[in-house]
Amino acid sequence: MKTKFLLFIFSIIFYQIQIQAQSSTVQQRQIEQKIIRNWVKYRIEMKDGSQVPDERITKNAASMLIFKKGNVGVLISGKNAQQTQYAISDSILVLGRTESYVIEKLTEHELIFHAISENIPDNEIIRYHYVATTESSGQYFFRQFIKPTIKIQANGDTAYNFNEYIFPNFKLSLGSSAIVLSDFYEVYEASYDMIEKEFNFPAKKKGGFRVTFAISKFGTLKDVEIKESSDSIYNNTLIQAVYQTRKHWFPAEHENKKVETLFNYVYVYEDKIEDNFDGFLYQNTKENANSLFNKKEYVKAIKLYTKCILMQNEDFDFEPYYKRANSYFTLKVNKNACLDWSYLAKKGQKRAGKLFLENCMK
Repeated sequence: MKTKFLLFIFSIIFYQIQIQAQSSTVQQRQIEQKIIRNWVKYRIEMKDGSQVPDERITKNAASMLIFKKGNVGVLISGKNAQQTQYAISDSILVLGRTESYVIEKLTEHELIFHAISENIPDNEIIRYHYVATTESSGQYFFRQFIKPTIKIQANGDTAYNFNEYIFPNFKLSLGSSAIVLSDFYEVYEASYDMIEKEFNFPAKKKGGFRVTFAISKFGTLKDVEIKESSDSIYNNTLIQAVYQTRKHWFPAEHENKKVETLFNYVYVYEDKIEDNFDGFLYQNTKENANSLFNKKEYVKAIKLYTKCILMQNEDFDFEPYYKRANSYFTLKVNKNACLDWSYLAKKGQKRAGKLFLENCMK
């Protein structure tokens, strides 16, 4: 009797284990089925809900994730796509061989996950929000990166704002020889610097200018206009400086067709304090500015970042420029943010050049 009872108990336990295993298998399949779709980046934040401390974190996160059957995934950043393997076990998502994440939420419409990090506080762990889309990668790329740059001209032709996906080539003279630049940032830096060199604005004078121009689908420089100027006396000089680049351009191409591109260059010149540099005072001022910035007291922070900038006899610390631009942009004073990003780009800061093109070429 006792033996029969024990067998009965064991059969019940075995049945429950089977049920749990089947349930776990069903849940695993449901998770795998839900994740197999296209996802676009919606928001990047820290796990505690705070804002990411560096905008590069958001920019560098994949703009689109594609999960396919057979554990094949595609990570898309801009026009670059990288194929990888993925695996899911319970709530753990593994991308490639080394990157592991905890899935916080997965529905047919939303995917939220964060990086697995031991003994790290939540305000240092990145959380990723993605939403499902029916768009293909090509459709998403066009909507996100190409469509916003399209401008319809008065004659009905289509033109594109100068951007890292559609841009003309630029011939750079090197003594008796020349090379054709086909990298976006090299084209931007070389053309910007050539115009500034030809402009030759007085070294100790303060001023600011915004000039626009176009490179036609035939490679012709045209429509040079001064849109903003602190001193109209120099407007014609800047226009002539732009025209000095006219023999250096080759038309941009999009989908194997030559297209017109539109440029918007900003030049800013600031006075510098001539007093001897006080490193202790500078560091103290910068720390106070950062404290105000972190407290989101942006107006006060801007004043101290400006003081830091003016204290530098020569630019050696670009952080105050970035933080001041970020503060202006948060306060929706976009014009001033664009001036700072443009100045930094002129100094060879590629990240600032990208921020300028993304936020100021509209």
